[in-house]
Amino acid sequence: MNPLIAIREFDQSIWLDFIRRKILINGELKRRIDNEALRGVTSNPAIFEKAIGGSDDYDGAIKSLALQNKTTDEIYTEMVIADIQHACDLFRPLYDSHDNSSDGYVSLEVSPTLVNDTEGTIEEGMRFWKTVDRPNVMIKVPATLEGLPAIRRLIAEGINVNVTLIFGLERYRLVAEAYISGLEDRVKAGLPLDNIDSVASFFLSRIDVLIDPMLEKIAAEGGEKGALAESMVGEVALSSAKQAYQIYKEIFQGPRWKALLAKGADTQRLLWASTGNKNPKYDDLKYIENLIGPKTVNTVPTETLDIFREKGQPANRLEEGLDKAADVLRRLPELGINLEEQTQALEEDGAKKFKEPFAKLMDSIEKKRLAALELTTAPAKLALGQYQADVDAKVKEFNDKNFTEGFWNKQADLWVQDAEGQESIRSFMGWLRVAETMVAAVPAIEQFAQEVKDAGFKHVVVMGMGGSTMAPIVFTESFEQGENGLPISVLDTTDPSTVRRIEESIPLADTLFIVASKSGTTAEPLAFGDYFYDKVKQIKGDKAGENFVAITDPGSKFVTSATAQGYRHIFLNFAEVGGRFSALTYFGLVPAAMYGLSTGEILGRAVLMMRACGAYGKVDQNPGVELGVALGVLAKQGRDKLTLIVPESLSSFGLWLEQLTAESTGKQGTGIMPIAGEPVREPALYGNDRVFVYVGYENEADEANKQALQALEQAGHPVVRITLEDAYDFGQEFFRWEVAIAVASAVLEINPFDQPNVQAAKTATDALMKVVEEQGSLPEGDAPVVTENDVAYYTAVSGSSATEVLQAFFDQAQPGNFLCLQAYLTETPSLNASLDQFRAQVQEQLHIATASGYGPRFLHSTGQYHKGGPNNGLFVQFTKNHPQDLPLPGRSYTFGTFQNAQAAGDLQALHDYDRRTLHIHLGDDAEQGLQTVLTALQAATLQAK
Repeated sequence: MNPLIAIREFDQSIWLDFIRRKILINGELKRRIDNEALRGVTSNPAIFEKAIGGSDDYDGAIKSLALQNKTTDEIYTEMVIADIQHACDLFRPLYDSHDNSSDGYVSLEVSPTLVNDTEGTIEEGMRFWKTVDRPNVMIKVPATLEGLPAIRRLIAEGINVNVTLIFGLERYRLVAEAYISGLEDRVKAGLPLDNIDSVASFFLSRIDVLIDPMLEKIAAEGGEKGALAESMVGEVALSSAKQAYQIYKEIFQGPRWKALLAKGADTQRLLWASTGNKNPKYDDLKYIENLIGPKTVNTVPTETLDIFREKGQPANRLEEGLDKAADVLRRLPELGINLEEQTQALEEDGAKKFKEPFAKLMDSIEKKRLAALELTTAPAKLALGQYQADVDAKVKEFNDKNFTEGFWNKQADLWVQDAEGQESIRSFMGWLRVAETMVAAVPAIEQFAQEVKDAGFKHVVVMGMGGSTMAPIVFTESFEQGENGLPISVLDTTDPSTVRRIEESIPLADTLFIVASKSGTTAEPLAFGDYFYDKVKQIKGDKAGENFVAITDPGSKFVTSATAQGYRHIFLNFAEVGGRFSALTYFGLVPAAMYGLSTGEILGRAVLMMRACGAYGKVDQNPGVELGVALGVLAKQGRDKLTLIVPESLSSFGLWLEQLTAESTGKQGTGIMPIAGEPVREPALYGNDRVFVYVGYENEADEANKQALQALEQAGHPVVRITLEDAYDFGQEFFRWEVAIAVASAVLEINPFDQPNVQAAKTATDALMKVVEEQGSLPEGDAPVVTENDVAYYTAVSGSSATEVLQAFFDQAQPGNFLCLQAYLTETPSLNASLDQFRAQVQEQLHIATASGYGPRFLHSTGQYHKGGPNNGLFVQFTKNHPQDLPLPGRSYTFGTFQNAQAAGDLQALHDYDRRTLHIHLGDDAEQGLQTVLTALQAATLQAK
């Protein structure tokens, strides 16, 4: 049997005298708990100096906290408490178990600078207890004379205490007295004694390190004293421990203790500390094997723990040789050694040994803090030409009314004046500081990602719509998969062919499915979850839930169903953060961690942008406000088509920006229309409704785009250029653009956090699905205007051929209009190329902006703008048949029927808002059908007005 497990037969608990963020994240600590019967953790300033100062594990957290204007002490405290909380959570199942034997604790030491400060120790101990907020934390307090009253007070307050730096027997008696007195104080106050634990940490190897040289010197002198000294070498520490155990039994069996025991008190166990051997002459397990006994704890450094696992011989030896131990302690004075004086020196030296590394650690943190404050955000250059003066005037207006301060204070009247709208705004501004919250969540997220990998999963599928999947798409398409990451697929369409393609491309039993739904009621992700849960259940039976993770808001119905189905984990997001503002929450960061990305670095860049935008005090230039004001002013002057130009490596950024911009601003007949994926062309092909935004890497040439932008700027178009250092700068850009779009909405005087027109398409779809459930199929619609080569055209204009219909439809185009292709199709490279060809011809001939999106994805993205923005869109919807459909478990309809209903519902909503539409049904073969449409389009004569 593993000696670490076998030692439990003797009622001794092994704790680990070490903590570091890495072992929390990579699963090492959990493996030791599960496989080696590890029952607690102790920490001290020296341990954290090695962990924080001696590694880069914490650099991301230091940077993020420094940028939040945290002091060095605050940075240290927050990082340490985060680790302690994480470790407490790992030990919580043991702590909560019925046979925990007073184990499952994690110790956190008060500052070594307080070693002789009673009141300071009490204050910090109580503050740590409250902040950690875990019942299984122990506050470490030194056993100095000044520490004893603090121990009594903390115990009286119901706080678990690990008394540290005990070297002498008389001091140990005083420690036990402080513990008992603290319990008695609680009894007098009428407070319960259950669930209060304490250990008395008796330091061992340091005793021998100090005393042995004295004994060896005497032994070298020979004679009777020399022989006596020789016999005591290496025995003083063990003798002290054995005698301490006898004192323990004496104290905790007397009548005074029995009165407390009757009220539910637990004894203050002895904990053997400093048990790593420091003398190469001695056996590595000297301070382990010789001190095994009932109701004791041994806290062991990692190296010694591993040695004991390999060659330990556990047996109850603590009360062997008691006479010899007593004799060693009794006769030490004969050699001129006053053990009481020596242990007092050890106490003073022990405090020094903690103060020095603590000072070194604080100096290391301070240097990193100062370095973080020198960091700058990715530069943005605004070339606004004739619009610069108006933008500058609006920026000044905003600055004069302290807009930035009001913005961070969630001052809703910066946007709208009605009470209902203001309440809506205040309730959805949690995104402003969510990155700060998520910094603290990074270790737990990364630990979960490691746990998933250790469990044998080989693939991840993220399933959701809109804001639940946009950031994961950016991460997976803009970053290389991390060294420790898993490949990720994103499912955000009800198209049955896409669902089937994903199903056939993954190892179902070894795939983790992340079902992401803010509301917990979004139809698509729930359908995805049900479909794949059914598939996995056919393989794994009742254990299917192990393959599923939920990300949703607290209190959603999805929490209940996910719990019932045994989901591996449920991440509760933030109700006050809207979907399109959720990139830096669990929705974005859990998939990022699964993909092997550094979530801490992503957040660090975000906090850097927060700082630049005034989150932590007045700033001279606010990049979010400057960009947002520019976009808002330009939109009010007709430049309302935000045209994103990026290198191919950043193409997915457009999907995220489309939703943020369109859904936030497209309402009340106004808004900013995002245009992504449109190749940059010569200036003559653009109307005066454009503002161009270029986002690229500083080390990527991308000359063609840069030269084209230069030409556009020279032609009088406003151009914004943003240069990224690397992909991790997306952390900055997510936040920069969230601020900018919120600010632009303030210029437009609209609420950026609602989406009043999105429900229209959902309502129409629900009505159609009710018909399906009652009649078995979708209702027949209007007859097509024309059917040609198995392609049907539905529209309000007339024509006797496909070309005439297309001609008539596009004859409606006016300057400032835009084309929107809505493809309820299976996305393929070939279809993408055909849609791009369609857009290119329309742009070239009509000089209007063009956009394209796959349905139903865009319903949760640009769909709000389509119904709520200006009525200047030309909407071309493509649908197809689904000859190879997929059934949906527990439903009377298929994925294909669901998608067709969504298309029909959206088309109805567009009609209800008097939008110009052309529905083209491509039949069974979408690619062939689209080629037919392109042929007809090429035959039409489209002319710009």
